[in-house]
Amino acid sequence: MGLMTEDRLRASLDAIDEAFVRMGAVRDASGRVIVDFELLYCNRAATALMGRRGQDLVGHRLLELFPSHITNGLFDAYARVVETGEPLRRELALDNNGLRGEFEVIASREDDGFVLTARDISERKRHERQQAALREQLQTALTSRIVIEQAKGYVACATGTDPETAFESIRSYARNNNLRLPDVCRRVLVGDVPELLRGGRGIRTHDDASAP
Repeated sequence: MGLMTEDRLRASLDAIDEAFVRMGAVRDASGRVIVDFELLYCNRAATALMGRRGQDLVGHRLLELFPSHITNGLFDAYARVVETGEPLRRELALDNNGLRGEFEVIASREDDGFVLTARDISERKRHERQQAALREQLQTALTSRIVIEQAKGYVACATGTDPETAFESIRSYARNNNLRLPDVCRRVLVGDVPELLRGGRGIRTHDDASAP
């Protein structure tokens, strides 16, 4: 089987649904320092991602197209790929020159430049944030529930009442003082709401225990 022709290679790259870009290094007069990159090729997915035609991209400089790459560290990261041969894999958010969203990029050295694949992971990252927020809400709710149950038992034992009566007392106190129920329960557990602990059989505090 012969080598793949350039036309067949381009057709293959155009068939994939991930953006594919080839960049060539632009060096200073000494030939040692990379000062920019020239976009040599991009497939259809890349042009769609950037919202431009191929002829508006190929031949242009990276920092001309995306000047924010200087400040966000991507230019230096790409230069390191070329100079060291160490591949780059990174997830990042971009909002520059029509390219907006969250992306996963993978860059590898090729000759005096690099090839890069990129895919839009905005939806995945949004889902991950939603799941993280939900987990945090559930954990907060669980923690609050535990604190409330502990406070109910504490007040019930201190006042000689049942837990439901104790809960009503705590809830009334929170409502009357415009306080959040979990916050009142935490204060109960550290003995900061003595009025809820009056009546019936009291719980001996540290001071009571030390009294003669």
